[in-house]
Amino acid sequence: MKRNDKIDKGGDIKADLYSRPNATNGKYRIFRLDQLEPDNLVKIKDNDIFFLESLQMQANLADKMIAEAEAQGKDITDLSVLKELGEKINDAGKPIHRSEAVMTAVFVSFRLIAYYAIAIGIWSLVFKENFLDFSLYGFIVGLIINLLFVAPVISTQRTRERIRDIVFGAGLLVGNIGIIIGLIGLVAWIIRLIFF
Repeated sequence: MKRNDKIDKGGDIKADLYSRPNATNGKYRIFRLDQLEPDNLVKIKDNDIFFLESLQMQANLADKMIAEAEAQGKDITDLSVLKELGEKINDAGKPIHRSEAVMTAVFVSFRLIAYYAIAIGIWSLVFKENFLDFSLYGFIVGLIINLLFVAPVISTQRTRERIRDIVFGAGLLVGNIGIIIGLIGLVAWIIRLIFF
């Protein structure tokens, strides 16, 4: 019989999540970590390793925070303490499926590629060249930047909050560079119209 490593690994992660003391004693439920509830874990496919690993990371964080609270002498049976810990854990982010991370990476990449295609296309006006040719160069530049720096980073994130932060940073850094290139091109084109 052929062994399926993905399914075996997924089953192992699920078994780990089911058997944790904080899962069995209901603390995950108090934290509102709904995806770690046994009823919801059953619905997750064993071959969805990316998502299961994200849930395992969230469970590790929850277990660590509970242990730290106990070490500090906090009353772990107190519902207000548990709810406070739950808010901190949930602030770290909600785990997502790999497909959501990949689709976000694709969407952001298309948007940034369009910025560069338009920005470099504007320079065709300055040099009196074909707009489509320059836009193609911008498309290629944007594609290279996205393949090297943006898409791989976004597609490997495990929470919506991390993706949101990285998309914001990419827009701020990479997107603004494209916009600046386009604005400089517009200024150069206006100067050319006025003086030449």
